[in-house]
Amino acid sequence: MFFIPKFLKPKKNLVNLLRVLAGVNKKPNIQKLIKSVDVYNEPLQKVFLLASVVSKFDKSLLSKQLAGVLSHEKFGNAMNMAAFQKICKLYNNNGIVPLAQKGLVQKLLYPQSTRPMNDADFAVPKNVYRNAINLATTDGFHINHDMLFSADLQLRDQGCVDVHYALFKGANPRMDDEIFNRASHLNTMGCDVLIPSPEDIIVIIMCEFYGNFLFEAGSADTDTNKIFDSHPQWVLDTYKIIHDYPELNWGKIMKTAKMSGYDYQIRILTKLLNKIIPNIIPHHAQKVMEYMCPDRVVKHYLKRDKKLVYMHQQSYKYYQMENL
Repeated sequence: MFFIPKFLKPKKNLVNLLRVLAGVNKKPNIQKLIKSVDVYNEPLQKVFLLASVVSKFDKSLLSKQLAGVLSHEKFGNAMNMAAFQKICKLYNNNGIVPLAQKGLVQKLLYPQSTRPMNDADFAVPKNVYRNAINLATTDGFHINHDMLFSADLQLRDQGCVDVHYALFKGANPRMDDEIFNRASHLNTMGCDVLIPSPEDIIVIIMCEFYGNFLFEAGSADTDTNKIFDSHPQWVLDTYKIIHDYPELNWGKIMKTAKMSGYDYQIRILTKLLNKIIPNIIPHHAQKVMEYMCPDRVVKHYLKRDKKLVYMHQQSYKYYQMENL
């Protein structure tokens, strides 16, 4: 048996918001929820969840700040989707079909939903990546950040996209190939785009969150207690896929994640998900995951991750003292 690490446990007010939006709590105390979130000092993503709850149950309680957050996210999403549509058509015309990731998958599968999306994430095969970047910059996009596995591109002063050639930092290329091969084509907005299989969507959502958590925990100016608050959407994204695809093959999920050593992350996050949204992970799925990635393996990697987060926390305390 392993325990969910303290650094991954969300605050109570975030859990309450997620449970309401997932339909676990059908009669929430909206006034109490509003008082539980500091809209001026808590991460925008959490404030967005609060605004979504208030809008869903009692719009009369929407403050100007919360209404503004909803408008901001809707406008940002519209700009990012416009940028994606433009670049996707460009790529299609040059024989490239991008594979949607994370928020873009949710937006394409559930276009009526309002989901915060900093940019439209997608991947292209490694052998066309550099050509894809060159095509984009020739067509009006400019590079905000050019990183090891991806590039952030912005369409003039409008929407942003994040073009990847590796789905995960440090992942096994064979894992990427298999996800591409299993993806299905979707024609939308005049674009041909690849959508990962439901099992691969789960892998991408969970491993991306866990990887980003550890990556951000290494930053000198990031408070680990606020990382989850800044990335809460993975819970609802995962919940939606599990709810809509009850026949998920959890063995395939674990096998795919295992290619890059990420199987322990799936076990940790599914256990955490079951704490936030009780019984969302079927019992048989838990047994499959436990068999494929035993507790002793999870504990081994958790020990390493806890050390990494602890070292960061000490550095962050020093950083705060130096900047007083």
